[in-house]
Amino acid sequence: MVTRTTPDVLVIGAGPAGLTAAAEAIRHGLSVRIIDQNESRTLFSKALVVHSRSLEIFQDMGFADAVVNSGTKFRSLNMHTGTKELSRIVFQELNWKDADFPYWLSIPQSETERCMEDHLNDLGGIVERNTELVDLEQFEDYVRVTLKHEGDSIERIDVSWMVGCDGARSKTRKLLGLELEGKADDEVFILGDVIFDWDLPEDEGHNILSTDGIVLIVPLPEKGRFRLIFHMPELSVGYEPEVTLELLQKLIDQRTPFNTQISDLTWSSTFTSKHFVVSDHRKGRVFLAGDAAHIHSPVGGQGLNSGIQDAYNLMWKLALLHHGKAFPELLGSYTIERHKTAQDLITRVGTATKIVTLKNSLALQLRNQLASLLLNTDKMQNRMGRDIAMLDISYENSSVIVQDFLPQNQANHVLNRFKQMINHNEHDFHQGPSAGMRAPNIMLSANNITQPASLHDLYRGTHYALMLFSGATNSPNMDTLLEIGTTIQSQYQASIKPYIITLDLPANEEDNEHFIIDADKNIHELYAAWQPCLYLIRPDKYIAYRSQIINQDQLTTYLDRILIRKAIN
Repeated sequence: MVTRTTPDVLVIGAGPAGLTAAAEAIRHGLSVRIIDQNESRTLFSKALVVHSRSLEIFQDMGFADAVVNSGTKFRSLNMHTGTKELSRIVFQELNWKDADFPYWLSIPQSETERCMEDHLNDLGGIVERNTELVDLEQFEDYVRVTLKHEGDSIERIDVSWMVGCDGARSKTRKLLGLELEGKADDEVFILGDVIFDWDLPEDEGHNILSTDGIVLIVPLPEKGRFRLIFHMPELSVGYEPEVTLELLQKLIDQRTPFNTQISDLTWSSTFTSKHFVVSDHRKGRVFLAGDAAHIHSPVGGQGLNSGIQDAYNLMWKLALLHHGKAFPELLGSYTIERHKTAQDLITRVGTATKIVTLKNSLALQLRNQLASLLLNTDKMQNRMGRDIAMLDISYENSSVIVQDFLPQNQANHVLNRFKQMINHNEHDFHQGPSAGMRAPNIMLSANNITQPASLHDLYRGTHYALMLFSGATNSPNMDTLLEIGTTIQSQYQASIKPYIITLDLPANEEDNEHFIIDADKNIHELYAAWQPCLYLIRPDKYIAYRSQIINQDQLTTYLDRILIRKAIN
């Protein structure tokens, strides 16, 4: 047995959350080891859908194209009751607003993990397989971890930080003594991946609201292959039926309007509906992410995506603190932000699961009638696209999220609201994206050859982006804005890139990378920047801070809470 102090971060578990954590650790300048007790990554399809927000994360990390090319775009979802079609939701025709990836992507988990592990390998990382976490002990400045390798050899290492991404039965969580809080429903689902013999489109799914139990048919990238998911209302938790091709065919004949034969069952499983979140996402220098921190029903395909977003939220904060560039409060916000997100997700998914697993005949009829009405409205269809795609998750209640507004008495507030009603060009700063929201994107004009294609291109990377808006109606001195931006950039150890969003390029600034031209005012309108204002975008592309005026003292007051200044020579 050996003891050595390495690395900065130890990641337990090489599923999607763990692979994200390891790759992000390297991208943010940390040394990392990632272990997994299995001898290989999953060979099964398991979780199927990678959502728009996760694809944005992969784009920032640098391998989104590999994932998209390995999946199939989920074009539409067709809703049925018996032989009647209730609605048809064409995802790519919805109002996705600013989404870079306006669709759901159907891709087997085995392929998602392959793309992620390839990316990790490209960064110089490697998954150490057949390696098991045995024990951990925390000290003030490090965690002492005991590992067991193949052949039962024991290794002891001291690491600065540890991230447990080791699934629903997490050994990390157990060693920390943290409890899962929630409940399990007495609902059983079976699923199987099969080939369909039919002429229906390959990239469309079906949801059949059968009175015998809901049916989901989800497309897979392989030609002709779909996933079948059946709710089994007659079964109770603890009873797992043998999932056979014959059983799945019988259920298709009973519950769906399709006259088709299925074949080639490659993977099947049984799952029950669980809704749990860990009591705390962190204990000392050890963090939990993914299924180790929250477990919920697969309805909506949120689990894999939520784990990826846990790790993405965590690692830039951990890196800034570890490198002495941030104060502990920034890292502490991981628990605040992701614990609430997990709780909200469990509530939403739990409600959706209850709706799709109704058993009372009267309740079933009412559900189907309401579904017919609601699912044919643009509002509900757009919500199914964007909300489920996890683009509207907000951290507005986080301790490190702040927005400064001008004092406004009640009379002025009422007057401004009235002005907005009669003149839509009069925008209130409150209408802009709030601090805590994902920073909205927009394509940029091609009138400057050095200008990037979109705002998200500015935000991509490991830096903060400071957006100083000159205002659409009242422009301040450009030299003053440039001075504020460069001063802030030079004061802090964390990377902060300033950009000035202006309607016209100042004279003699043709080659200045800090200026973004918004001649058509589209960016100003998107951010409600009719008067000079500023937005600070975090490395995870969320709005950390916004202010209705450009006040350097207010901005530094905020930054001094979370980021460490450079030493003055």
